[in-house]
Amino acid sequence: MAQYIDCSKEEIRKQVLEIIQKLKEGVDIANELNISNLLYNESYVDLLIAVHLGHNYNLETQGADALEKDGTPTEYKAVKKRHGRYSGSFQFHWLSTEKIQKYDRCKHFYFVWRDEFEVEKIIKVKKETLMAEIKSKAGAGGSTAGHKSFSCATIEALVDDRKAEIVFQK
Repeated sequence: MAQYIDCSKEEIRKQVLEIIQKLKEGVDIANELNISNLLYNESYVDLLIAVHLGHNYNLETQGADALEKDGTPTEYKAVKKRHGRYSGSFQFHWLSTEKIQKYDRCKHFYFVWRDEFEVEKIIKVKKETLMAEIKSKAGAGGSTAGHKSFSCATIEALVDDRKAEIVFQK
């Protein structure tokens, strides 16, 4: 059953406007840093990850999410805790020829577990470990119809198999 919030109540209205004001303040600070897309596609999540890893965050909406310290493009994938647990999966969407080429330029993929604005864990996986599976799900004829997802358990098992490493844990 859907839940609703009664925005006609003055106290609720004030709280919502306070939320909007704080978001605006955050966007204003981001604009000072030339981050014009902070809220687009939850770009603030990539920014948060880049800060944790010391990477160079990409200000654009296309291309790599960031550059690693050696200048290599990299890709971030994140899941968010819901109802106190992680149950989602890491998504590789729109697997066109161009997207596959973008992933091929990466050295690593970073998989992130987050609880709202707090990063709880980051696992680094060498691109070669996952690319065959990603490529196998590419869109027919190079189209964007391709999709591959990896469960949290699958990525964590790579650590146990010594095919990945935890680079941050809260």
